[in-house]
Amino acid sequence: MIATASAALTLIFAQAATDRVQARYPEQQWELEYPALIGGFVDDYYRCLKGGSYVIGDGSGFEDQYRGDIQRCSKQAREMEAGANELLAKRDRADETPPSQVASIFETVRRIHVERGASLDRATSSRIVASNAYAEARETAEAAPPPCVAYVNDLRAQRQRHMETQGEGVKAVYDKPEYTEDDQRLIATYNAELMRLTGAITLELRACPQAQYRIYEEGAEGVPAEDADG
Repeated sequence: MIATASAALTLIFAQAATDRVQARYPEQQWELEYPALIGGFVDDYYRCLKGGSYVIGDGSGFEDQYRGDIQRCSKQAREMEAGANELLAKRDRADETPPSQVASIFETVRRIHVERGASLDRATSSRIVASNAYAEARETAEAAPPPCVAYVNDLRAQRQRHMETQGEGVKAVYDKPEYTEDDQRLIATYNAELMRLTGAITLELRACPQAQYRIYEEGAEGVPAEDADG
């Protein structure tokens, strides 16, 4: 599959009290500071880097493909770096930001871009590992479900029956303008049993990962997502 997308690097530009721009890359704690005067050249180069097309799913990694962006934008890099140096010289700012520092600025942008690709590769690998673990748990549960799976299913069935048999009566009570003591006892009893069953399901899920995939697939009502996660 071909996906045309920008390199997902986020540079948060903050105009400082001086005439310099500070760019931060939160995930890797990258920081890049340069004169606001040459911000347009840096921006144009970055737009070139992040404007590539990437192949997903054929074994190619983002890091290698992001390195390819550097070659693709090599002409842009030369032009933007030269333009930045020319503008600094024209404004008598070359002593403050000499060509060597300008070169370092553009090199740092490239390093951040490549590191972003590596970060995406790591995230993708983590998702694959999690997906494989999920599939293994599912296969185990379906091939030879342990007793805890049946117990979780039984608890869920009990809760469903409780809501179906008692829920309408409780709803009718809720619709009353005033509650009697019997009404209050009915509501309290209903809620207490519902909480007991939900709590039992939550505890069992934490001890029975083989049952968790059923919760995700069936969208079990009333089981908090964080409890289904164990």
